[in-house]
Amino acid sequence: MAEVLIVDDDPDIRGILAFTMEDAGYLVREAGDGAEAIAAMEKWAPDCVVLDLMMPGVDGFGVLRSKRQLGLAPEARVLILTCKTAERDYVRGWELGADEYLTKPFDPDELVGKVRELMTYSAAQLQERREQELQKAELLERLESAFTRPRMVAR
Repeated sequence: MAEVLIVDDDPDIRGILAFTMEDAGYLVREAGDGAEAIAAMEKWAPDCVVLDLMMPGVDGFGVLRSKRQLGLAPEARVLILTCKTAERDYVRGWELGADEYLTKPFDPDELVGKVRELMTYSAAQLQERREQELQKAELLERLESAFTRPRMVAR
């Protein structure tokens, strides 16, 4: 049975996520913030981490940095689940090693499907997919910034 670490500072969301993943057959552990997530990964390596980005203290990006720098759970797939929708956040997530990025509100069936899908990929496939997503996100970020720049008005 695959193990999933759910990291979210909102206990209601953690509860919904835990119920959803347990109902799908996963063994679930929970962390209420980034520091708890890092401590949990120091003790055991989950197969997948469902990670919120906006948390007090160590945020999701900090968890991703620590995971990489400390070599924690190197085989764990990381699915970011967040309210953050700016392209720069997608780019940052992919750069730091995320394998999937979903936004809240989320469809529980879609979440389970994405976790199942991630578990079927090899490390090489995940890396290739991450590079493709990063290229797309960087392009979209450039487009977003081009259209949000203040325009010069001719007089």
